[in-house]
Amino acid sequence: MKFTVCYTDTFSAAHAIKSHSGVGRYLHGHDFRTRVCAVSKTLSTENIAIDLRLLESALRRIIDRLDHRYLNEELGVEDLSMEYLAHYILVEVRKLVPQVLSVEVCGAGDRYCVEVSE
Repeated sequence: MKFTVCYTDTFSAAHAIKSHSGVGRYLHGHDFRTRVCAVSKTLSTENIAIDLRLLESALRRIIDRLDHRYLNEELGVEDLSMEYLAHYILVEVRKLVPQVLSVEVCGAGDRYCVEVSE
């Protein structure tokens, strides 16, 4: 049996994909919906697979550093795509909660989403 537990939060930030040939090369912003999912094969003595407060706290620590920032400068990259952002969040959140196996980042009113997983 496998339990997948997810937590979703949002943040606002600006970015640019400077080498992109389309309008993505210009500075623009999104409200990013970010979802982290962790997996457990067992339940604790309280019948909980993954404590949602743990997921919430971990994701908040990451996105608080990104909220209302220019992500290219904050993360030190020229081309900041949603793929790069999702991967960055996965790496950072796994340092806090190793059971996290996937991160989904959506922008533009959820019209564009990227999921990255281990």
